[in-house]
Amino acid sequence: MNRIENYDDLVAHRLHLEANLRQQKAYLNNKVGKIKEKLEPITKVVSFFNGEKKSRTKLLLETGSSLLKIGSSAGIDLLLQKKLAKAGWLTKLVLPFVLRFAAAKTVDKVEHRT
Repeated sequence: MNRIENYDDLVAHRLHLEANLRQQKAYLNNKVGKIKEKLEPITKVVSFFNGEKKSRTKLLLETGSSLLKIGSSAGIDLLLQKKLAKAGWLTKLVLPFVLRFAAAKTVDKVEHRT
């Protein structure tokens, strides 16, 4: 920065600093917006667990697939992966399918009762 020698230089420097401040604010707002977009799924899950029963049901219907079904399917996969390591190919193919189907039906029954 050059030395400020008169009032016009001071005004020009002030305008320069204000423009720089606007540019930095726009940059930060853009970054915060991107972070909010990335955190949106987490905020939905948090609001799901903090909200009332009606809002939970609404969230489950909006997402299209039940979080309980996804969790039960993942749990079945994790449990059977170790337990069926030495099983035959037919058992490895059929048993996870049957257990996922049973878990999905059970979750459906539980969701319809509430």
